[in-house]
Order: sequence, then structure tokens, then C-alpha cells
Amino acid sequence: MIIDGKTILSSALVNGWRLFWLTTAMISLSTAFTMASIDLSRAENISYMIQYTVRWSVPWLYLAFIASSLQAVKRTAFSRWLLHNRKYFGLCFALAMAWQLLFILWLLVLHTPYYSTEVYNLSDTIEGVGGYLLLSAMVVTSFPFGRRRLSSVQWRYLHKFGIYYLWAYAWSVYWYELFYFSGSLHIIDYTFYWIGFAAWGLRLLAWSKKRIKRTSARKDVGSKVVQ
Repeated sequence: MIIDGKTILSSALVNGWRLFWLTTAMISLSTAFTMASIDLSRAENISYMIQYTVRWSVPWLYLAFIASSLQAVKRTAFSRWLLHNRKYFGLCFALAMAWQLLFILWLLVLHTPYYSTEVYNLSDTIEGVGGYLLLSAMVVTSFPFGRRRLSSVQWRYLHKFGIYYLWAYAWSVYWYELFYFSGSLHIIDYTFYWIGFAAWGLRLLAWSKKRIKRTSARKDVGSKVVQ
């Protein structure tokens, strides 16, 4: 039997809120199962859960990051599906990051000495808090009650700056680990580094294509005026 990709992508199950609930249920159940399988009285295991939830969150961030770029580079059923569901990918990312925040606070409150000596870093804390504040603002303004409080220009700048900031922060973590602690990394860490790098390349390609189109359009207008 031949599987029709367009039919799958148009299914209600993988679009809109059903996609969100299906994905977040998968994230939450996997997180809960992992929690139940380890000893959470140990600080090291809570630290592991922080890393575990990040690995669940990054793919959805990358999908939201490339959605408009892939559509600009080549319009396909897949690129249209990505763009149509960009909001829900972002919300899936936010849900996974909420799990991460839970474990960060857990570690901070119950294992403060471990957190201060093994986890805490001032620059990372500042960048991380900034990321959470931006993500919170983006989530709130993804709904009508929040979006009404911003002009269209303000909303566009918030979400554009936010997605670049979140991508840069997530990718820079893997970059730093890759070049300074490569011996302790897993294959998934290398995978997220290179996928994040490719996502940035796709953004540049989309920007270049749009710029070439604008330049070509201006030349066409100029030639018509001369004629």
C-alpha cells in the first residue's frame, strides 16, 4: 500500500490543537516514566532530568525556527504543514521547557549546595532567565487576549527576536559542549548541534532568496519606468 504524504499531513490528528495535545502528552508521559525509573532524591538525577527535558524541547524549537524559511526556499506540502503548525510547535517547545523549569527549581530549592557548585553559572543564568521571559511573552501573545495588547509591528518584532534568541541560546549550549566537553557528549548532542547549524543555514538561504527577488523586482520596475 502506498502511503500518501499529503493525506497524512492534512489529517486533523497532526494539525492544530490535536497535534499539540498529542505531542505534549507524549512529552509528559515520557518525562513521568523517566522520573519514576530513577531516584529523584539524588541531585545528580534531578540534573539529569533537566538535560532530558531539554532534549525533548529542542526539536520543536528547531521546527518552529525553520518553518517560514523552508516555505520561502521551496513550497511543498511539508513546508506548508510546518508553517501552518508553527504556533503549535512553539507551544510544544514551551511545554517541554516548563518541565525543565520545574526540575531547575526542584534542584535549586532542595539541593541548593549542589546547584551552586555544580550547575550555577552567572552568564548562563542571565541568558536562561532572558529566554524564559521571552518565551513567556511569546506564549501569551500567541493567543488573542495577549496579541491585542501589541501592535502588529511590536508582535512581529517580539516573535522574530524571540525565536532567534531561543535558537541561538539552545544551539550555543551544544556548540560550547561540543568544543569544550566533547568527550562527555552523546550522539544526540552532536545531532542537535548540526541540525541547529543547518537550520541557521536554511534561514540564510531563505533571506538570500528573498533579497534576490526584491532586487529583481526593483530592476523590473526601473526598466519599465525607463521604457
